[in-house]
Amino acid sequence: MKRILIYRFSAIGDVIMLLPTIKGALEANPNIEIHLLSRPFFAPIFKDIERLRFIGVDLKKDYSGTKGIYRLYKKLNAEVKPDLILDMHQVLRTYLLNGFFRLLSGKKVYSIDKGRKDKKEIVKTKVGKNIPSTINRYNKVFIDAGFDVLPPTPPIIKPEPIDSILEKLAIDSNHRIIGIAPFSAHPTKMWGIDKFEELLKQLEEHNLTPLLLGGGKEELDILENLAGRLKNSIVAGKHIRFNEEVKLMPHLSLMISMDSANMHLAAMAGVPVISIWGATHPMLGFEPYMQDPKNIIQYTGNEISCRPCSVYGSKPCIFGDDIKCMKRIEVDEVLKRALTVLEIGN
Repeated sequence: MKRILIYRFSAIGDVIMLLPTIKGALEANPNIEIHLLSRPFFAPIFKDIERLRFIGVDLKKDYSGTKGIYRLYKKLNAEVKPDLILDMHQVLRTYLLNGFFRLLSGKKVYSIDKGRKDKKEIVKTKVGKNIPSTINRYNKVFIDAGFDVLPPTPPIIKPEPIDSILEKLAIDSNHRIIGIAPFSAHPTKMWGIDKFEELLKQLEEHNLTPLLLGGGKEELDILENLAGRLKNSIVAGKHIRFNEEVKLMPHLSLMISMDSANMHLAAMAGVPVISIWGATHPMLGFEPYMQDPKNIIQYTGNEISCRPCSVYGSKPCIFGDDIKCMKRIEVDEVLKRALTVLEIGN
């Protein structure tokens, strides 16, 4: 059995997108086992995958600096004993780790090509072109290392009993639950709570149960205030933990999300995802896995020609707080698409 060590830290969405690659590689290569090194918080995403061992590490707390990375190398080399390394991150810390494995253990290391140059060109010129998705880039690392990948069809996160979770949320098992994820890492990628409030009021009129998703005190406070103005919307984080949210994903009827982690998580669970895009653009490689392109909502008019304004949405909007590409997406457009997906006449 060949042991492959993979590492990917960073944003949760990027880590979630490893799922189809890992599952596809394990399916195509019964003679390998994978050891995935990432942040401990991400463990529930990779639960119960045969021949996959998740290794959670806190780089900042336990392995900071060059000495810390060296200690991590020694631990991994002794405990995992990898035959080869796949670096799916390509940042300074992983460069150091790669160097230790190459120079001190003679291990082969294969690294992802993030396509930084192509992405920057698209942001600069605003001209779309065919570039590989993040998942295809992950697949290529395996292919370069000599392994096939069979892209799996969702659901990759399989349904399992959730009676205890529904009880915590006070939701009947016959309710149609709609995931609502209004937050993202950057303001330029958020549609706005006011827009979501208007949307949710109309969804509730169709006997749907919106489940509001977010994390951290600030986001949960905003969601609780929002839920207080609605009839039957429920704040998930007030009642359940992240591992339970992952279990709940395959049981959603629909996810409405920004370009964010919940978009990717629901897609892996085989749930229809309506994604709303502002500063970023799906052509940069972050589109949800195997989703209907009709469910991607973005401004396509000629009045604004500045998007995508950055790869990850981290660059401030040139209009300040007036994020025009988001404001021009109407509630009615998202509502109509949601009702169409849910097969509800409007």
